[in-house]
Amino acid sequence: MKRNHPYRRLKKVFNGSQEDNQVYNVNVTFGNTQKKNIVKNIWKKKSIFFELPYWSKLDVRYCIYVMHVEKNVCNNIVGTLLNIKGKTKDGINARKDLADMGVRLERI
Repeated sequence: MKRNHPYRRLKKVFNGSQEDNQVYNVNVTFGNTQKKNIVKNIWKKKSIFFELPYWSKLDVRYCIYVMHVEKNVCNNIVGTLLNIKGKTKDGINARKDLADMGVRLERI
């Protein structure tokens, strides 16, 4: 303890005698106090796939690997933008589908 600590000035209080004060209504619990039946939500974030219209119709949703989906989508976009032969998704069938959906109404 430091030489100038405030408790050093309280010599009458700290005289070495035993305290006779008793404390009433104190609940003491030994051991682990956590409840075992608490169910916590382990999911922190909702996947963007839940916004897809067909997602609720999938039988096995957890079998879609996000890494592979991202890779395939990236490859398809880059292949279409750079017009890489064999990699582009902008073919005659795709243009017909867009015309049927009313997205692109140009003649083929």
